Amino acid sequence: MSTEDPALLAMPAFALAHIGRAARGAIKGTFEREGLSFRAHFVLLCLNTHGELSQRELADRVGMDRSDLVKLLDGLETSGRLRRAPDPHDRRRHLLSITPEGAATLKRGEHLVGQATDQVLGRLSDEERATLHRLTLRALGSIGR
Repeated sequence: MSTEDPALLAMPAFALAHIGRAARGAIKGTFEREGLSFRAHFVLLCLNTHGELSQRELADRVGMDRSDLVKLLDGLETSGRLRRAPDPHDRRRHLLSITPEGAATLKRGEHLVGQATDQVLGRLSDEERATLHRLTLRALGSIGR
């Protein structure tokens, strides 16, 4: 069955899942063409926004399996985009923080996210995009509680 089937697209959940797949594909493709990782972007964004985080806290925020996250963190650390340091209050934990190189990568990634967003939502006006975003957050329970 085609994902353009009107009977399927008449179901809001199906239409939302379809646009979600399109958005994920656009973001992934845009980042891959630049030799970057959209998952690394999300990690760097969380560290930039929230400051130092433990690996567990970061895994919970980005919704990644901890073993997958460790591999990603190893690459970011090797490339100089993040720093792991022992937690001064708990020697079993490491705290992660973004480096200046990571901040530069994050800035580039923000541009790429904008390109992918334009690719997926190009038929919508700025006002329609804002409304879609607001309604999506409301449906997720992130606003308007």
